[in-house]
Amino acid sequence: MDLSHFIRESAAFTRETLTGRWSRWLILVLLALPWLALSSLAGSLNLIESNRIHWALMPWGEAGLLIALGLLCYFLISGYVVRLLKGDSAPPEFDNRIQLILDGIKVNAIPLVWIIVPSILAFIGYSVADGGILPGLLKGTTLGWVVILILLGIQLVILFIAAQYVIVGAIRFARTGYVREAFNVLAIKRTMDHIGIVNYFIALGIVTLTGLLYMYGLRAVSFVPYAGGYIAHVLWPPVMVFTVRFMAHFCDEDMTPGGKKTVMDLGARALSRITALGMIPEILAWLAIVAVLSLISFTPMVLVVGSISGLFA
Repeated sequence: MDLSHFIRESAAFTRETLTGRWSRWLILVLLALPWLALSSLAGSLNLIESNRIHWALMPWGEAGLLIALGLLCYFLISGYVVRLLKGDSAPPEFDNRIQLILDGIKVNAIPLVWIIVPSILAFIGYSVADGGILPGLLKGTTLGWVVILILLGIQLVILFIAAQYVIVGAIRFARTGYVREAFNVLAIKRTMDHIGIVNYFIALGIVTLTGLLYMYGLRAVSFVPYAGGYIAHVLWPPVMVFTVRFMAHFCDEDMTPGGKKTVMDLGARALSRITALGMIPEILAWLAIVAVLSLISFTPMVLVVGSISGLFA
């Protein structure tokens, strides 16, 4: 990985994307307005006090509308991120908005699939701690803590792997248009081998440091009396375009920008010759996403947070 080249190219691409056509910058600013309005509403009504939310004071009519509009705009932004991940030489446009929304939903569902296993392990671990699964392993017992520590170790290992694979998986989805490519473990591992684990985490460090420094800068700008918050809101798009473009280069050695694969698995090539069979991996990928979303929707995962606090109460 030529990180210095990626930095220079990403900076030049960011300038071309946002200053080459100011309408793109304006659209991104407008799409983030619902969340700014919701934040302003919460601040004006003192809905959030320390870590407590005063739900009784929430004006659900206005807040519900802003949340619904905010989610729609968020998926539009996420869909634009997918287009940025394709790595095309020309900056993407905001056309075909229905496809933008669909791509935005897909790319946000991908991390959920990758983290579902450690989430389930966390739920099991905290249930064990409370004696909810094995009554003999009560909270505070030695055996109970041993089981929790083992589950926690496995969870951290899976999270470590998922954190590496989810980004490359999202790029593969963006460049092929197939959700199944986000979970093509062998292809993702090949890409990770090409990048190198050290280079990969150096690159992630660059992305993280850039984002943090820029966010702290925006935070400082927001303290300008009266107009600071609005100025900071207008200035957020460049860091998003830069970091996404930088990460898009991770897959350049395996997949050419724009979606054409330079390396294809033999199994995938064979399946692609038969349309019906070629759809099987895609269908299975979507079934996995639906299963994950259903599990999250019908499982009180918020109890995990409560269980954590209960352990230290």
